[in-house]
Amino acid sequence: MTAVSHANDNTNNKKAPQRSKRLRKKLFQDEFATFGFELECEFKNDLTDETISQFVDSFFIDAINAEGLAFGGGLSSKRLSGFVGSNKRYGSATEADKAKLLAWLKSQPQVATVELGDIIDANYYI
Repeated sequence: MTAVSHANDNTNNKKAPQRSKRLRKKLFQDEFATFGFELECEFKNDLTDETISQFVDSFFIDAINAEGLAFGGGLSSKRLSGFVGSNKRYGSATEADKAKLLAWLKSQPQVATVELGDIIDANYYI
């Protein structure tokens, strides 16, 4: 009788491991997954630092905090870019949130272009 190795049989047929609810919650997986989207916003040329500062204040007060969202990213004199998600622990940004934010950004006189990415898993980027 010859020994047959089954070590390679599992490489292509791996199932996701069964995890407890507590672990799924801790890892933000399955029913605890949180979703958001990327934002790229380019400013018009020749804006003053004060104008950009006023825009950023309004962005956080009127578009992010007022809608229950959270933003993490960066700012320069030419652009604002980052990731938008929900400010609730297991909340997610929705297509409706995306549409509201897009409309708000397009209505701002300081903004030249806006791009919002697809809604993706905020913790695992899928």
